[in-house]
Amino acid sequence: MGALRVFITGAGSYVGRAVADYAMRAGYEVVLHSRYGHRGGWLEVPAVFPVEGPLDGPDMPGLLTGCAAPIHVAGRMRGTEDEFRKDVVEDSAALMRAAAKARVARVVLAGSVSVYGAGEPGEVITEDSPVEPRPDLRDAYMRAKLAQEQVMRVEAEKAGMDLSILRLGAIWGPGRLWTAHFGPTKGPVLIRIGRDGQVPLCEIDRAGEALVSAVTAAPCTVNVLDDDLPDRVRFLNALSVSGWPRVILPVHWRLFDRIAGDNPKRPGLLRRPTLRARMMPMGWDGSRAVDALKLSPQHEFEALMAANLIAGVGP
Repeated sequence: MGALRVFITGAGSYVGRAVADYAMRAGYEVVLHSRYGHRGGWLEVPAVFPVEGPLDGPDMPGLLTGCAAPIHVAGRMRGTEDEFRKDVVEDSAALMRAAAKARVARVVLAGSVSVYGAGEPGEVITEDSPVEPRPDLRDAYMRAKLAQEQVMRVEAEKAGMDLSILRLGAIWGPGRLWTAHFGPTKGPVLIRIGRDGQVPLCEIDRAGEALVSAVTAAPCTVNVLDDDLPDRVRFLNALSVSGWPRVILPVHWRLFDRIAGDNPKRPGLLRRPTLRARMMPMGWDGSRAVDALKLSPQHEFEALMAANLIAGVGP
């Protein structure tokens, strides 16, 4: 038998490229899929097969045939409700139907820890924690990721396929060192909302390793997070050698909580569920993923930041 083949959607994205790198190092044949066409870089690499086209296109079952699993990374980070519905929810359902036609046994989803509700201050979020009960008061990305999980579970059950959902923490790494868990920014100034609790980070190499490892591990739904999760102050101290932010204005999260409300028309952090999910001090547990996927131990946070830090980083 030859090498196992994996099919990576969103292969040109930040996470997609990390998945492809890890899969090639692990000895897989890799099919790199892009909805919008490839832009070079992978075309001359042996054992890499670049393909393109819509995920709901008629060619998808044929492209998936013979793959051990598609690793579904494709989506979007920002956009309108209609764009999220098409590119995240509807395309995911189409991929599942194509995988069923191709008789693929398993699909691996790059999900997000954003689907959880905030719980109570100091609570530790695990895979047993409830998802957000008021997605209408969260952002379009979170709503799409929650709907994506739901539609893929339905399609997997109909087809009798295994589905592994890896709820990734906030992705960070070289060239991408900022997340939405700190507060508003303006130029060199950060309004830091809160200081305690853990920032739910997932370093890019861990994301790549976890998603590839899920191809052969037992089916699971797990939180993929770094071993060493800093609080906001520790994160900013490690980032400070970059020179940004130059000014930090600390504000207690409860001050924002007093003025936040449940009106969907309010902007971002002035909607209470959005504010609490991002800024309320909570703990995060990723131990199940480490055990289920046999993930490699990581260095402590400061060492990872030093390795990934680049000059001139900003939000």
